[in-house]
Amino acid sequence: MVKKLLASCCIALFIIAAIYGVYEMQKPLLTEQEALAKARLYLDSVNHHLDLTYRTDSIPTYIILDNDTFWNKATGNTVWDIYLDDILITIDADTGKFNRMIFPMDGVITRGEHPDWF
Repeated sequence: MVKKLLASCCIALFIIAAIYGVYEMQKPLLTEQEALAKARLYLDSVNHHLDLTYRTDSIPTYIILDNDTFWNKATGNTVWDIYLDDILITIDADTGKFNRMIFPMDGVITRGEHPDWF
């Protein structure tokens, strides 16, 4: 009797852990509009700090959810690539954190270079 109860509890805990794991893998990503809003904020911050004049109100050329595969979702490597006013802005799709910004003529700004800007 005790063994059956213990086995049932173990199975129930395993099922709960599996459901939680699936939820964590499929937790909601940033929507396209949220990612665009964050990209505009990050570009505005760079404009302010470097005294640039890139337009944050322009219509993006493209917005792509990159690395949208099962393995990348499971490991949290999914990113939004947003091309706004000739600048590629890469944002983590899970957290919305800034990854990098690539300017025309190969200028690159990363979060590691300027952590206090973002």
